[in-house]
Amino acid sequence: MSITQQRGEFVEMSNTLQFLGAVRQVTGSKHLLECDGLRILVDCGLDMDGQDETNSTHCFGFDPKTIDVLLLTHAHIDHTGLVPVLVKEGFEGLIYCTYATYHLTKLLLFDAARLNLKKSKRRRSQQDFYGPREVEDCLDYFQPIDFEQKTGLNDHTSFYFRIAGHLLGAAHIVLTTNDQTIVFSGDLGRPKYPLLKDPEPIPPADFIICESTYGMRVHRDKNPGRTLQKIIHESCVVIPGRLIIPSFSVGRTQTLLYLLNRLHTEGHLPSIKIFTDSPLARKSTRVYQDFVEYLDTEAQSFHKSQGSLFNFDNLVYLDDMNSAEEIDNYNEPCIIITSSGMAKGGKSEEHIYRNLENSYCTILFIGYCSEGTLGRRLIDGMQTFRRFEEEYKVNARVISTDVLSGHGDYNDLIAFFNGQDKDRLQKVFLVHGELEAMENLQQSLLHTGLAEVAIPTLGEVFELKAREKFA
Repeated sequence: MSITQQRGEFVEMSNTLQFLGAVRQVTGSKHLLECDGLRILVDCGLDMDGQDETNSTHCFGFDPKTIDVLLLTHAHIDHTGLVPVLVKEGFEGLIYCTYATYHLTKLLLFDAARLNLKKSKRRRSQQDFYGPREVEDCLDYFQPIDFEQKTGLNDHTSFYFRIAGHLLGAAHIVLTTNDQTIVFSGDLGRPKYPLLKDPEPIPPADFIICESTYGMRVHRDKNPGRTLQKIIHESCVVIPGRLIIPSFSVGRTQTLLYLLNRLHTEGHLPSIKIFTDSPLARKSTRVYQDFVEYLDTEAQSFHKSQGSLFNFDNLVYLDDMNSAEEIDNYNEPCIIITSSGMAKGGKSEEHIYRNLENSYCTILFIGYCSEGTLGRRLIDGMQTFRRFEEEYKVNARVISTDVLSGHGDYNDLIAFFNGQDKDRLQKVFLVHGELEAMENLQQSLLHTGLAEVAIPTLGEVFELKAREKFA
Protein backbone atom coordinates (compact mmCIF):
# COMPACT_ATOMS: atom_id res chain seq x y z
CA MET A 1 0.00 0.00 0.00
CA SER A 2 1.39 3.38 -0.98
CA ILE A 3 2.11 5.99 1.63
CA THR A 4 0.43 9.34 1.62
CA GLN A 5 2.80 11.67 3.47
CA GLN A 6 1.20 13.83 6.12
CA ARG A 7 3.64 16.23 7.73
CA GLY A 8 3.96 15.83 11.49
CA GLU A 9 1.48 12.95 11.69
CA PHE A 10 1.71 9.21 12.09
CA VAL A 11 0.76 7.45 8.90
CA GLU A 12 -0.16 3.79 8.92
CA MET A 13 1.23 1.81 6.02
CA SER A 14 0.67 -1.82 5.15
CA ASN A 15 2.57 -4.43 3.18
CA THR A 16 1.45 -8.02 2.62
CA LEU A 17 3.33 -11.29 2.72
CA GLN A 18 1.97 -14.53 1.26
CA PHE A 19 3.46 -17.98 1.87
CA LEU A 20 3.38 -20.22 -1.20
CA GLY A 21 5.91 -22.94 -0.39
CA ALA A 22 8.07 -24.57 2.30
CA VAL A 23 5.01 -24.19 4.53
CA ARG A 24 4.89 -26.82 7.29
CA GLN A 25 7.38 -28.80 5.25
CA VAL A 26 11.02 -28.37 4.27
CA THR A 27 11.04 -27.94 0.49
CA GLY A 28 9.51 -25.64 -2.13
CA SER A 29 10.40 -22.17 -0.79
CA LYS A 30 8.29 -19.37 -2.34
CA HIS A 31 7.27 -16.18 -0.51
CA LEU A 32 5.49 -13.24 -2.13
CA LEU A 33 5.99 -9.79 -0.62
CA GLU A 34 3.89 -6.86 -1.83
CA CYS A 35 5.20 -3.48 -0.75
CA ASP A 36 5.31 0.06 -2.09
CA GLY A 37 3.74 -0.95 -5.39
CA LEU A 38 6.17 -3.86 -5.91
CA ARG A 39 5.51 -7.60 -6.09
CA ILE A 40 8.69 -9.28 -4.86
CA LEU A 41 9.09 -13.05 -4.96
CA VAL A 42 11.66 -14.52 -2.55
CA ASP A 43 12.89 -17.90 -3.84
CA CYS A 44 11.13 -20.05 -6.42
CA GLY A 45 11.82 -23.58 -5.28
CA LEU A 46 10.79 -27.07 -6.25
CA ASP A 47 8.59 -29.03 -3.87
CA MET A 48 10.71 -32.16 -3.53
CA ASP A 49 7.93 -34.10 -1.80
CA GLY A 50 5.15 -33.57 -4.34
CA GLN A 51 6.79 -32.37 -7.52
CA ASP A 52 4.78 -34.54 -9.90
CA GLU A 53 1.44 -33.28 -8.60
CA THR A 54 1.89 -29.78 -7.19
CA ASN A 55 4.42 -27.87 -9.24
CA SER A 56 2.52 -27.07 -12.40
CA THR A 57 2.26 -23.32 -12.90
CA HIS A 58 -1.39 -23.07 -11.90
CA CYS A 59 -0.13 -23.93 -8.41
CA PHE A 60 2.25 -20.96 -8.21
CA GLY A 61 -0.56 -19.08 -6.51
CA PHE A 62 0.08 -15.98 -8.64
CA ASP A 63 0.47 -14.89 -12.23
CA PRO A 64 4.23 -14.87 -13.02
CA LYS A 65 3.69 -11.89 -15.33
CA THR A 66 2.81 -9.74 -12.30
CA ILE A 67 6.07 -10.36 -10.41
CA ASP A 68 8.48 -7.41 -10.55
CA VAL A 69 11.60 -9.00 -9.09
CA LEU A 70 12.84 -12.35 -7.80
CA LEU A 71 15.37 -12.57 -4.96
CA LEU A 72 17.20 -15.89 -4.43
CA THR A 73 18.72 -16.81 -1.07
CA HIS A 74 20.87 -19.65 -2.45
CA ALA A 75 21.21 -22.20 -5.22
CA HIS A 76 19.66 -25.39 -3.86
CA ILE A 77 16.90 -26.69 -6.10
CA ASP A 78 14.22 -26.42 -3.40
CA HIS A 79 14.84 -22.66 -3.59
CA THR A 80 15.51 -22.23 -7.35
CA GLY A 81 14.07 -25.24 -9.17
CA LEU A 82 11.02 -23.50 -10.70
CA VAL A 83 12.79 -20.38 -11.98
CA PRO A 84 12.72 -21.60 -15.62
CA VAL A 85 8.97 -22.22 -15.29
CA LEU A 86 8.47 -18.73 -13.85
CA VAL A 87 10.18 -17.18 -16.87
CA LYS A 88 8.43 -19.51 -19.31
CA GLU A 89 5.08 -18.34 -17.91
CA GLY A 90 5.81 -14.65 -18.43
CA PHE A 91 8.09 -13.29 -15.68
CA GLU A 92 10.21 -10.44 -17.11
CA GLY A 93 11.82 -8.87 -14.06
CA LEU A 94 15.35 -9.16 -12.72
CA ILE A 95 16.57 -12.13 -10.67
CA TYR A 96 19.01 -11.04 -7.97
CA CYS A 97 21.43 -13.38 -6.22
CA THR A 98 25.10 -13.49 -5.23
CA TYR A 99 27.75 -14.34 -7.83
CA ALA A 100 28.43 -17.82 -6.44
CA THR A 101 24.69 -18.51 -6.25
CA TYR A 102 24.36 -17.61 -9.92
CA HIS A 103 27.05 -20.08 -11.00
CA LEU A 104 25.78 -22.91 -8.80
CA THR A 105 22.15 -22.27 -9.78
CA LYS A 106 23.11 -22.44 -13.45
CA LEU A 107 24.64 -25.89 -12.91
CA LEU A 108 21.69 -27.15 -10.88
CA LEU A 109 19.06 -25.95 -13.35
CA PHE A 110 20.81 -27.51 -16.34
CA ASP A 111 21.10 -30.74 -14.38
CA ALA A 112 17.38 -30.60 -13.57
CA ALA A 113 16.62 -29.95 -17.25
CA ARG A 114 18.70 -32.99 -18.20
CA LEU A 115 16.71 -35.13 -15.78
CA ASN A 116 13.46 -33.74 -17.18
CA LEU A 117 14.49 -34.83 -20.68
CA LYS A 118 15.04 -38.37 -19.40
CA LYS A 119 11.49 -38.56 -18.11
CA SER A 120 8.56 -39.61 -20.22
CA LYS A 121 7.46 -37.60 -23.22
CA ARG A 122 4.21 -37.01 -21.36
CA ARG A 123 6.06 -34.50 -19.19
CA ARG A 124 6.69 -32.29 -22.23
CA SER A 125 3.02 -31.39 -22.34
CA GLN A 126 2.87 -30.58 -18.65
CA GLN A 127 3.21 -27.00 -17.51
CA ASP A 128 6.06 -27.72 -15.12
CA PHE A 129 8.34 -29.22 -17.78
CA TYR A 130 11.49 -27.36 -18.76
CA GLY A 131 14.55 -28.33 -20.72
CA PRO A 132 17.93 -26.73 -21.46
CA ARG A 133 16.39 -24.07 -23.70
CA GLU A 134 14.15 -22.80 -20.91
CA VAL A 135 17.17 -22.68 -18.59
CA GLU A 136 19.10 -20.65 -21.14
CA ASP A 137 16.17 -18.26 -21.41
CA CYS A 138 15.90 -17.69 -17.66
CA LEU A 139 19.63 -17.00 -17.26
CA ASP A 140 19.17 -13.76 -19.24
CA TYR A 141 17.23 -12.34 -16.28
CA PHE A 142 19.88 -13.00 -13.62
CA GLN A 143 21.66 -10.03 -12.05
CA PRO A 144 24.40 -11.23 -9.67
CA ILE A 145 25.57 -8.77 -7.01
CA ASP A 146 28.03 -8.81 -4.11
CA PHE A 147 27.22 -9.37 -0.46
CA GLU A 148 26.35 -6.12 1.34
CA GLN A 149 25.72 -4.30 -1.97
CA LYS A 150 22.66 -2.17 -1.27
CA THR A 151 20.38 -2.33 -4.29
CA GLY A 152 17.37 -0.10 -4.84
CA LEU A 153 14.18 -1.51 -6.32
CA ASN A 154 12.41 1.86 -6.33
CA ASP A 155 12.65 5.15 -4.42
CA HIS A 156 11.53 3.65 -1.11
CA THR A 157 12.54 -0.04 -1.25
CA SER A 158 16.01 -1.59 -1.27
CA PHE A 159 17.73 -4.76 -0.14
CA TYR A 160 21.13 -6.35 0.36
CA PHE A 161 22.51 -9.85 0.84
CA ARG A 162 24.32 -10.86 4.03
CA ILE A 163 26.37 -14.05 4.50
CA ALA A 164 24.18 -16.90 5.77
CA GLY A 165 26.66 -19.79 5.66
CA HIS A 166 24.92 -23.07 4.67
CA LEU A 167 26.26 -23.09 1.09
CA LEU A 168 28.71 -21.17 -1.06
CA GLY A 169 27.01 -17.85 -1.86
CA ALA A 170 24.05 -18.41 0.47
CA ALA A 171 22.51 -15.23 1.85
CA HIS A 172 20.10 -13.68 4.27
CA ILE A 173 17.99 -11.04 2.55
CA VAL A 174 17.66 -7.73 4.39
CA LEU A 175 14.93 -5.66 2.75
CA THR A 176 13.95 -2.15 3.75
CA THR A 177 10.78 -0.47 2.53
CA ASN A 178 9.72 2.92 3.88
CA ASP A 179 11.80 2.41 7.04
CA GLN A 180 10.33 -1.04 7.64
CA THR A 181 12.95 -3.83 7.71
CA ILE A 182 11.99 -7.35 6.65
CA VAL A 183 14.55 -10.17 6.90
CA PHE A 184 14.43 -13.52 5.12
CA SER A 185 16.86 -15.93 6.73
CA GLY A 186 17.16 -18.27 3.77
CA ASP A 187 18.79 -21.46 5.03
CA LEU A 188 20.80 -20.61 8.13
CA GLY A 189 24.29 -22.07 8.26
CA ARG A 190 26.41 -23.25 11.19
CA PRO A 191 29.30 -21.54 12.94
CA LYS A 192 32.67 -23.19 12.27
CA TYR A 193 31.29 -25.29 9.43
CA PRO A 194 34.06 -26.59 7.13
CA LEU A 195 34.83 -24.38 4.12
CA LEU A 196 32.21 -21.71 4.77
CA LYS A 197 32.32 -18.39 6.57
CA ASP A 198 30.16 -18.13 9.66
CA PRO A 199 26.65 -16.71 9.29
CA GLU A 200 26.65 -12.98 9.95
CA PRO A 201 24.20 -11.38 12.39
CA ILE A 202 21.21 -9.54 10.98
CA PRO A 203 20.19 -5.98 11.86
CA PRO A 204 17.16 -5.14 14.02
CA ALA A 205 14.05 -5.98 12.03
CA ASP A 206 10.30 -5.44 12.07
CA PHE A 207 9.52 -8.85 10.57
CA ILE A 208 11.65 -11.99 10.18
CA ILE A 209 10.92 -15.01 8.00
CA CYS A 210 13.06 -17.80 9.44
CA GLU A 211 13.75 -21.39 8.44
CA SER A 212 13.20 -24.08 11.08
CA THR A 213 14.72 -27.29 9.70
CA TYR A 214 16.48 -28.11 12.98
CA GLY A 215 13.91 -26.47 15.22
CA MET A 216 14.02 -29.29 17.74
CA ARG A 217 17.46 -30.84 17.20
CA VAL A 218 20.95 -30.04 18.41
CA HIS A 219 24.00 -31.20 16.49
CA ARG A 220 25.54 -33.87 18.69
CA ASP A 221 29.05 -33.77 17.31
CA LYS A 222 30.86 -30.56 16.43
CA ASN A 223 33.93 -32.27 14.90
CA PRO A 224 33.06 -33.58 11.43
CA GLY A 225 36.64 -34.59 10.59
CA ARG A 226 36.95 -36.81 13.65
CA THR A 227 33.51 -38.36 13.08
CA LEU A 228 34.31 -39.11 9.45
CA GLN A 229 37.66 -40.63 10.35
CA LYS A 230 36.02 -42.96 12.90
CA ILE A 231 33.34 -44.15 10.47
CA ILE A 232 35.91 -44.80 7.71
CA HIS A 233 38.06 -46.82 10.10
CA GLU A 234 35.10 -48.94 11.22
CA SER A 235 33.72 -49.46 7.69
CA CYS A 236 36.86 -49.93 5.61
CA VAL A 237 39.60 -51.07 8.01
CA VAL A 238 38.07 -52.98 10.94
CA ILE A 239 35.61 -54.46 8.46
CA PRO A 240 37.39 -54.43 5.07
CA GLY A 241 34.28 -53.32 3.24
CA ARG A 242 32.85 -50.45 1.25
CA LEU A 243 31.39 -47.22 2.54
CA ILE A 244 28.63 -45.68 0.41
CA ILE A 245 27.91 -42.02 1.14
CA PRO A 246 24.88 -40.55 -0.68
CA SER A 247 25.64 -36.84 -0.87
CA PHE A 248 24.12 -33.74 -2.39
CA SER A 249 26.27 -32.74 -5.35
CA VAL A 250 26.26 -29.04 -4.52
CA GLY A 251 27.65 -28.16 -1.11
CA ARG A 252 27.77 -31.43 0.80
CA THR A 253 30.12 -33.25 -1.59
CA GLN A 254 32.57 -30.34 -1.55
CA THR A 255 32.60 -30.35 2.26
CA LEU A 256 33.15 -34.10 2.26
CA LEU A 257 36.02 -33.97 -0.24
CA TYR A 258 37.66 -31.12 1.65
CA LEU A 259 37.53 -33.07 4.93
CA LEU A 260 38.92 -36.19 3.23
CA ASN A 261 41.72 -34.08 1.75
CA ARG A 262 42.57 -32.75 5.20
CA LEU A 263 42.57 -36.29 6.66
CA HIS A 264 44.82 -37.42 3.81
CA THR A 265 47.22 -34.50 4.35
CA GLU A 266 47.37 -35.23 8.10
CA GLY A 267 48.01 -38.95 7.49
CA HIS A 268 44.69 -40.10 8.96
CA LEU A 269 43.14 -41.56 5.81
CA PRO A 270 43.72 -45.25 4.93
CA SER A 271 45.21 -45.96 1.52
CA ILE A 272 41.96 -46.90 -0.22
CA LYS A 273 40.21 -45.73 -3.37
CA ILE A 274 37.63 -42.97 -3.04
CA PHE A 275 35.19 -42.89 -5.96
CA THR A 276 32.92 -39.99 -6.75
CA ASP A 277 30.61 -40.34 -9.71
CA SER A 278 28.52 -37.18 -9.97
CA PRO A 279 29.36 -34.92 -12.94
CA LEU A 280 27.35 -32.16 -11.25
CA ALA A 281 29.47 -32.49 -8.11
CA ARG A 282 32.65 -32.22 -10.17
CA LYS A 283 31.42 -29.05 -11.89
CA SER A 284 30.29 -27.57 -8.57
CA THR A 285 33.69 -28.32 -7.08
CA ARG A 286 35.26 -26.14 -9.76
CA VAL A 287 32.95 -23.28 -8.74
CA TYR A 288 34.13 -23.64 -5.14
CA GLN A 289 37.71 -23.46 -6.38
CA ASP A 290 36.87 -20.32 -8.35
CA PHE A 291 35.35 -18.60 -5.30
CA VAL A 292 38.00 -19.32 -2.68
CA GLU A 293 37.64 -15.75 -1.39
CA TYR A 294 34.05 -16.64 -0.31
CA LEU A 295 35.41 -19.40 1.95
CA ASP A 296 36.65 -19.22 5.53
CA THR A 297 40.23 -18.33 6.43
CA GLU A 298 41.13 -21.93 7.27
CA ALA A 299 40.07 -23.15 3.83
CA GLN A 300 41.87 -20.27 2.14
CA SER A 301 45.05 -21.10 4.06
CA PHE A 302 44.76 -24.80 3.20
CA HIS A 303 44.26 -23.93 -0.47
CA LYS A 304 47.33 -21.71 -0.43
CA SER A 305 49.52 -24.38 1.17
CA GLN A 306 48.23 -27.42 -0.75
CA GLY A 307 47.31 -25.90 -4.08
CA SER A 308 43.89 -27.57 -4.09
CA LEU A 309 40.99 -27.91 -1.71
CA PHE A 310 39.65 -31.14 -3.15
CA ASN A 311 42.18 -33.19 -5.13
CA PHE A 312 44.37 -35.80 -3.42
CA ASP A 313 45.85 -39.28 -3.95
CA ASN A 314 43.41 -42.17 -4.47
CA LEU A 315 40.51 -39.87 -5.36
CA VAL A 316 38.92 -41.15 -8.58
CA TYR A 317 36.32 -39.16 -10.53
CA LEU A 318 33.93 -41.29 -12.57
CA ASP A 319 31.64 -39.56 -15.05
CA ASP A 320 30.39 -42.65 -16.86
CA MET A 321 26.71 -43.46 -16.42
CA ASN A 322 27.63 -47.10 -15.71
CA SER A 323 29.77 -46.19 -12.71
CA ALA A 324 27.64 -48.30 -10.34
CA GLU A 325 28.41 -51.43 -12.33
CA GLU A 326 32.08 -50.46 -12.67
CA ILE A 327 32.51 -49.90 -8.93
CA ASP A 328 30.49 -53.04 -8.18
CA ASN A 329 33.30 -55.06 -9.79
CA TYR A 330 35.92 -53.44 -7.52
CA ASN A 331 36.54 -55.88 -4.66
CA GLU A 332 38.84 -53.87 -2.39
CA PRO A 333 37.74 -51.64 0.51
CA CYS A 334 36.65 -48.27 -0.85
CA ILE A 335 34.53 -45.18 -0.30
CA ILE A 336 31.81 -44.28 -2.82
CA ILE A 337 30.49 -40.71 -2.81
CA THR A 338 27.39 -40.55 -4.97
CA SER A 339 24.28 -38.47 -5.58
CA SER A 340 21.56 -37.88 -4.63
CA GLY A 341 21.82 -37.35 -0.90
CA MET A 342 18.33 -38.66 -0.12
CA ALA A 343 18.78 -41.71 -2.40
CA LYS A 344 15.80 -40.53 -4.42
CA GLY A 345 16.81 -41.37 -7.95
CA GLY A 346 20.33 -40.63 -9.14
CA LYS A 347 23.25 -43.02 -8.96
CA SER A 348 23.09 -43.38 -5.18
CA GLU A 349 19.91 -45.43 -5.44
CA GLU A 350 21.59 -47.86 -7.84
CA HIS A 351 24.68 -48.20 -5.62
CA ILE A 352 22.48 -48.84 -2.59
CA TYR A 353 20.29 -51.45 -4.27
CA ARG A 354 23.39 -53.30 -5.46
CA ASN A 355 24.77 -53.42 -1.91
CA LEU A 356 21.83 -53.71 0.49
CA GLU A 357 22.39 -57.44 0.92
CA ASN A 358 26.16 -56.99 1.37
CA SER A 359 27.00 -57.35 5.08
CA TYR A 360 30.43 -55.83 4.36
CA CYS A 361 28.80 -52.59 3.20
CA THR A 362 28.05 -49.50 5.28
CA ILE A 363 25.65 -46.86 3.98
CA LEU A 364 26.20 -43.46 5.60
CA PHE A 365 23.57 -40.72 5.25
CA ILE A 366 25.00 -37.27 5.94
CA GLY A 367 22.01 -35.05 5.29
CA TYR A 368 18.28 -34.62 5.61
CA CYS A 369 16.10 -37.28 3.91
CA SER A 370 12.48 -36.34 3.31
CA GLU A 371 9.51 -38.64 3.84
CA GLY A 372 9.02 -41.24 1.12
CA THR A 373 12.64 -41.38 -0.03
CA LEU A 374 14.73 -44.55 0.04
CA GLY A 375 17.10 -42.75 2.40
CA ARG A 376 14.40 -42.05 4.96
CA ARG A 377 13.06 -45.61 4.78
CA LEU A 378 16.52 -47.02 5.43
CA ILE A 379 17.23 -44.62 8.29
CA ASP A 380 13.87 -45.56 9.81
CA GLY A 381 14.92 -49.22 9.87
CA MET A 382 13.61 -50.83 6.67
CA GLN A 383 14.46 -54.56 6.92
CA THR A 384 13.47 -55.79 3.47
CA PHE A 385 13.11 -54.20 0.07
CA ARG A 386 11.44 -55.15 -3.17
CA ARG A 387 12.95 -54.63 -6.59
CA PHE A 388 11.83 -56.07 -9.91
CA GLU A 389 9.22 -58.16 -8.09
CA GLU A 390 11.90 -59.78 -5.91
CA GLU A 391 12.21 -59.26 -2.17
CA TYR A 392 15.63 -58.82 -0.55
CA LYS A 393 16.94 -58.45 2.99
CA VAL A 394 18.80 -55.38 4.21
CA ASN A 395 22.11 -56.81 5.44
CA ALA A 396 24.18 -53.65 5.02
CA ARG A 397 24.83 -51.45 8.03
CA VAL A 398 22.85 -48.21 7.74
CA ILE A 399 23.96 -45.20 9.79
CA SER A 400 23.34 -41.47 9.69
CA THR A 401 24.96 -38.40 11.13
CA ASP A 402 24.08 -34.72 11.13
CA VAL A 403 27.69 -33.67 11.71
CA LEU A 404 27.93 -32.56 8.07
CA SER A 405 24.56 -30.84 7.96
CA GLY A 406 24.81 -27.35 6.54
CA HIS A 407 21.84 -26.18 8.62
CA GLY A 408 22.15 -24.40 11.91
CA ASP A 409 20.65 -26.39 14.78
CA TYR A 410 18.13 -25.39 17.46
CA ASN A 411 20.71 -23.36 19.40
CA ASP A 412 21.86 -21.58 16.22
CA LEU A 413 18.26 -20.72 15.34
CA ILE A 414 17.66 -19.24 18.79
CA ALA A 415 20.95 -17.31 18.55
CA PHE A 416 19.87 -15.95 15.14
CA PHE A 417 17.50 -13.65 17.04
CA ASN A 418 20.19 -12.25 19.35
CA GLY A 419 20.38 -8.49 19.15
CA GLN A 420 16.79 -8.06 18.05
CA ASP A 421 14.77 -5.26 19.62
CA LYS A 422 11.77 -7.15 21.03
CA ASP A 423 9.71 -3.96 21.11
CA ARG A 424 10.38 -3.39 17.43
CA LEU A 425 10.18 -6.99 16.13
CA GLN A 426 6.47 -7.38 15.51
CA LYS A 427 6.28 -10.88 14.12
CA VAL A 428 8.34 -13.93 13.21
CA PHE A 429 7.19 -16.40 10.57
CA LEU A 430 8.55 -19.96 10.64
CA VAL A 431 8.98 -21.81 7.34
CA HIS A 432 11.13 -24.56 5.81
CA GLY A 433 10.68 -27.21 8.50
CA GLU A 434 8.52 -30.08 9.60
CA LEU A 435 5.55 -29.02 11.71
CA GLU A 436 6.81 -30.58 14.94
CA ALA A 437 10.12 -28.70 14.63
CA MET A 438 8.27 -25.46 13.88
CA GLU A 439 6.03 -25.82 16.92
CA ASN A 440 8.98 -26.50 19.19
CA LEU A 441 10.89 -23.51 17.91
CA GLN A 442 7.76 -21.36 18.10
CA GLN A 443 7.33 -22.06 21.81
CA SER A 444 11.01 -21.47 22.52
CA LEU A 445 11.00 -18.12 20.75
CA LEU A 446 7.85 -17.01 22.56
CA HIS A 447 9.54 -17.87 25.86
CA THR A 448 12.40 -15.52 24.95
CA GLY A 449 9.91 -12.65 24.94
CA LEU A 450 9.03 -12.30 21.27
CA ALA A 451 5.51 -11.00 20.83
CA GLU A 452 4.25 -13.14 17.94
CA VAL A 453 5.61 -16.24 16.20
CA ALA A 454 3.42 -17.57 13.39
CA ILE A 455 3.43 -20.87 11.52
CA PRO A 456 1.76 -20.01 8.19
CA THR A 457 -0.45 -22.34 6.17
CA LEU A 458 -0.14 -22.68 2.41
CA GLY A 459 -1.41 -19.58 0.64
CA GLU A 460 -1.94 -17.63 3.86
CA VAL A 461 -1.55 -13.86 3.57
CA PHE A 462 -0.37 -11.61 6.39
CA GLU A 463 -0.53 -7.86 6.63
CA LEU A 464 2.74 -6.27 7.74
CA LYS A 465 1.86 -3.05 9.48
CA ALA A 466 4.09 -0.31 10.77
CA ARG A 467 3.66 3.25 11.95
CA GLU A 468 6.07 5.85 10.66
CA LYS A 469 6.41 9.55 11.45
CA PHE A 470 7.37 12.06 8.85
CA ALA A 471 8.97 15.35 9.82
